[in-house]
Amino acid sequence: NFQKGTKLYDLHKYAKATVKATLGSGNIREAVVLPDGEELNEWLAANTVDFFNQINLLYGSITEFCSAQSCPVMSAGPK
Repeated sequence: NFQKGTKLYDLHKYAKATVKATLGSGNIREAVVLPDGEELNEWLAANTVDFFNQINLLYGSITEFCSAQSCPVMSAGPK
């Protein structure tokens, strides 16, 4: 999604590798740590765009199968 060779592209690649390595272990705090030497706003921008894209993909998948009629309540299971 980011142009190759840009700072955001590099941050996005780093974030994806970090998330893959850390979320597998269940350590979310480690997955979102600002890398040494990186600018906070650039790190937030790269992760915000990635989060939006993931949520958009999930939403698109859900709306193919669920409507207000077929899925009147969205939940993760019984309470």
